[in-house]
Amino acid sequence: MEKKEYTKPLFTKMLVLYLLLVVAAGGAMLWATIKTQVVEGDMWREIASKREWIDRVEPARRGTIFSSDGKVLATTVPVCDLCLDLGRWPKKDSKGAVVKKDGVTVMESCITNDSAFLANLDRVCSILHTQFPHKSKQYYHDRIMNEYGKTSPSRCLYVERKVPYSQWEAIRRLKGWERCVVTKTAEGSVSGYVRAHIYGNLGENVVGLHYRTRSAEGYTGLEGYYDSVLRGQDGVYRCRRLTLGTWLPVEGENVPDEDSTLLHRRVDGKSIIATIDTRYQDIAESALRASMNQYGGKRGCAILMEVATGYVLVCSNLTRDTSGRIAEQLWSNMVCSGHYEPGSTFKTVAMTSMLNDKSIALDTSKRVCAGGQKEFGASKQVIRDDHGYITDSANLAGVLQRSSNVGMSELAWQYYRNRRGDFKKGIEDIFPYGMMHPDLAVQETPTGVVPLRSDRDFLNLSYGYSCTVTPLQMVTFYNAIAGGGRMVKPLFCREVLDGGRRREVKPVVIKEHVCSEETAKQMREMLVGVVEGGTGKKIRNTVYGIGGKTGTALPVKDKGLRNSSFVGFFPADNPRYTCMVMVEGTSQVGAEAAAPVFKKIADCIVAFDKDLGSIRLQDSDRVERPVAAKCRRGQLEEIHQLLGLPFVVVDSSAATGWAVYDSERGGYCNYHLPTDVVPDCKGMTIRDAMQLLRSTGYKVRFSGQGKVVGQSPKARTAAKKGATVVLELR
Repeated sequence: MEKKEYTKPLFTKMLVLYLLLVVAAGGAMLWATIKTQVVEGDMWREIASKREWIDRVEPARRGTIFSSDGKVLATTVPVCDLCLDLGRWPKKDSKGAVVKKDGVTVMESCITNDSAFLANLDRVCSILHTQFPHKSKQYYHDRIMNEYGKTSPSRCLYVERKVPYSQWEAIRRLKGWERCVVTKTAEGSVSGYVRAHIYGNLGENVVGLHYRTRSAEGYTGLEGYYDSVLRGQDGVYRCRRLTLGTWLPVEGENVPDEDSTLLHRRVDGKSIIATIDTRYQDIAESALRASMNQYGGKRGCAILMEVATGYVLVCSNLTRDTSGRIAEQLWSNMVCSGHYEPGSTFKTVAMTSMLNDKSIALDTSKRVCAGGQKEFGASKQVIRDDHGYITDSANLAGVLQRSSNVGMSELAWQYYRNRRGDFKKGIEDIFPYGMMHPDLAVQETPTGVVPLRSDRDFLNLSYGYSCTVTPLQMVTFYNAIAGGGRMVKPLFCREVLDGGRRREVKPVVIKEHVCSEETAKQMREMLVGVVEGGTGKKIRNTVYGIGGKTGTALPVKDKGLRNSSFVGFFPADNPRYTCMVMVEGTSQVGAEAAAPVFKKIADCIVAFDKDLGSIRLQDSDRVERPVAAKCRRGQLEEIHQLLGLPFVVVDSSAATGWAVYDSERGGYCNYHLPTDVVPDCKGMTIRDAMQLLRSTGYKVRFSGQGKVVGQSPKARTAAKKGATVVLELR
């Protein structure tokens, strides 16, 4: 009886406890359901949608950058990562049993066919080495064979990334490599796109490079400035999950939610035509590099502009690295952001400012001291000339021709010593100080004139010190003088291509008149005189005429070295181009290190510009006509026709296929092939020499490069037909 009374209350308590647990669990489940469906319903539905639907981006193809002469400077090309599946596994029979050789050695299956795979391995290594020359053939051979020889080789060995698609496809098609080249990895497709500079580092600084830092990402040069035009608009496609890792694209109108309006097609970027001309750019870089190799120099630049439009046809930036090799500056643009004290090229600016000042009515015939040395002011500031002239006088043209510091200082002291602010303001009014804002993504910092606190600062300004400029600013000013006083902005893009339409980037006028047309004419005549009889006379022998100014500055930080420059225009009578060359940290003055580079560029322009062809014809008597020692007659006639020069023949006999130049008679004679002796090939190109020798029955071997300077057997000696003639080229 006591036992039953004790058991019944315990059972009741356990039953109540169980019911409470059930109610609590049910309440929790109910609350979880309400919370999931109502409170957190939107969040979970969004998560489910993301797992079932995804918006995938298809990158737009970046537009192409063309040069003004129609070459491709930068374009987007397809690339692929070269990955190899070298895996192998035990071979099994139809019943699933492992196959063993001789009952002991386990037979293996693999994707690669051993004999065909190994037979083409060297060819693959050669293809990769050609594209990536900094890695040897042996490097690729060892990398692949080390993995291939392992017991459990990789199923996805990354051999090289970003291999051009054409070469990747060539490797994939090789026998034994068809199945082992991986086309899709766990990360996705192996294919992609990269930006390629077709001409390597030719003008690469202007074209622009991609950069990525911790705080920013973007492009430099034209790529950066015209990024919004070139990049286009990425396509967005909504996809639905079918299986793990497989997504099916869905058309916008079938997407069952309101977000379908975000879908849009890919729009590739537009292309642009740069003002850079690859022919002139190549000539400028080669000439500038040769000067820096000959005379030294830490950095150098060359820039060429069209007078009327401001289009920049050449913009070369070279630098010398720690190993002494001269290469293109990639991450700094000396033309646009390289500050320097200009030296004597600034005398043109100071003199133009003086001629503009109507309050002094400066006459070009005025004579001033121009040589030796002279003291100025109570502080007795001594100004010297280092060009070997004795102390005498010269007019304004003579001051520029001699590049006289004394003469410029005397003019400044005579007219502006009591109003130095007017002198500074007159210069700042006509010179493009400050930011040029070119259509390139470059880092610019302001330039200008230092405060003229002393007599030395004031006098220094008159001949190119006490101020900093950039090469782009200096060439822009000289371009204005060449253009009659009209200053235009330098432009690096000529046109934007939008489908079949072409939108021209029109010239931008910075200032309509930096000086009057009469003053500009006077300055041009003075600058022509600098080349004809002054410090630039070493480049005066031109039929088209050059006007310009040499400049040599002595930077304080580099004792014994100079910043040498030459800036000017051509042709002299009707200027069409303005050019500046500067070499920083050289041992020579501007007339030696920079002026010859200017002339090489100018000669190239005159040779290529058809509109300037009449200059050569009008002055043909003064031109030293190009001649060929011995050449095919048809080729000679074609070359003379292209150059606009007469093909002079001084031989009345029947024409043969070859012609030889007779220097005494001043024309070409027919060349008859010898039948019993070795022809004379001296002075010929290797192509013509090989054609000549083979046509007369001889074999040819040669060494060196250039033109033929020697041969064995010697010319006009007897030799058997079929004998080998060895040519030496130089």
